[in-house]
Amino acid sequence: MTQRLLVGLGTAALITAAACALAPAAFATDLAEGVSCSDRSCRNDTDDIYRIQVRVHCSGFGDGYETSVWVNSRTTEQLQVGCTGHWVSGGYRPGTPSMNSDGTWNTPPMEKEPDTFEPSYLTGIDYLSAVVDNSGRRRPGAPASSGS
Repeated sequence: MTQRLLVGLGTAALITAAACALAPAAFATDLAEGVSCSDRSCRNDTDDIYRIQVRVHCSGFGDGYETSVWVNSRTTEQLQVGCTGHWVSGGYRPGTPSMNSDGTWNTPPMEKEPDTFEPSYLTGIDYLSAVVDNSGRRRPGAPASSGS
């Protein structure tokens, strides 16, 4: 009886550990004091602007790319990252043979199949680092202040 209980508890512990290892992280990644990212957004609770380096993982062709995103002070920014996909060159196939009037076969040249587009999907984001970047006291692309 005790042995069955121990085996049962051991099995439950292994299943729980495996599920935790395979489950995606649902918690925020703290990059600097007051700066954290989770899912597709980053939060900045400081008075500084932060430049955050991210690695974007895509399905299919390639392994993704690295980019920087800026997060203004005291804001939460949604990351505008994605994956594009790529064109795959079509292959060649034999043309359709036809019979000539004299009973011989006509073998046409190889025909090129059309190119196809294979989309790529976002499969993950790694948050690599966060550094203070107060150059100009506003993030790139943000409108300049009116001066009033």
